[in-house]
Amino acid sequence: MLKLILFLLSFSFTAPLILEAKRILFIGNSYTSQCSDTITKLFKNESPDWKLTFHTTGGKDLAYHLAEPATEKLIRSQKWDFVILQEQSQKSGLGGKNSQGFHDAVASFSKIIRDTGSTPCLYLTWGRKAGDKKNPKIYPNYQAMQKKISTAYFKAGKNNQARILPVGLAYSKVKQQDQALFESLYKKDGSHPSEIGAYVASSVFWAGLTGKDPTTIKWRGRIEKSKAIRIRQAAQSALEKQR
Repeated sequence: MLKLILFLLSFSFTAPLILEAKRILFIGNSYTSQCSDTITKLFKNESPDWKLTFHTTGGKDLAYHLAEPATEKLIRSQKWDFVILQEQSQKSGLGGKNSQGFHDAVASFSKIIRDTGSTPCLYLTWGRKAGDKKNPKIYPNYQAMQKKISTAYFKAGKNNQARILPVGLAYSKVKQQDQALFESLYKKDGSHPSEIGAYVASSVFWAGLTGKDPTTIKWRGRIEKSKAIRIRQAAQSALEKQR
């Protein structure tokens, strides 16, 4: 019996620790769905035990998802570790009823998410490359749009104790350092993320959720090594800035 006990004790100290898989639910629109493949591949390579689920509808805002019964049902369907919320790309910083709708939806979602024992997270998106042609007075250029969006997300994060995943701040950091690389983060429409833009988002998500340093990420897909390094550094800077 004594030998058996000693054997079991020695095994407990030498056996590798098996961590419970983390579960992430993404709720958003095309800014999420068009990054999903890259996000999935990065997590598969860097944190293969994490499980990702995407619930997206193109062009829709958080108010739409809140009113859709299937969304709340999905949130309550299992124990998620993190639920990530992404607002329609223009709405949060427009002011008036648009911004209020964003804040109301985040507040309602955060309550539902916390009721399930999960952590609400906000996917802070980026400004459009040349501003918003539909709202030129409010969003005349990238910088103005990013500032308004960021302010709205940080306010919502503070009000709801939600974790901020500052992808837009990483875009800003890239712009400060390399205008050509910044422009390559967008598809031709100047709004949606290119493959490189999706890598920015994925690096921020991975580091922001795991708590690890994004500069240690090894996977880079088809992205040039030098560009991948700069993007991971931008993600690190963005996460440090918002802490």
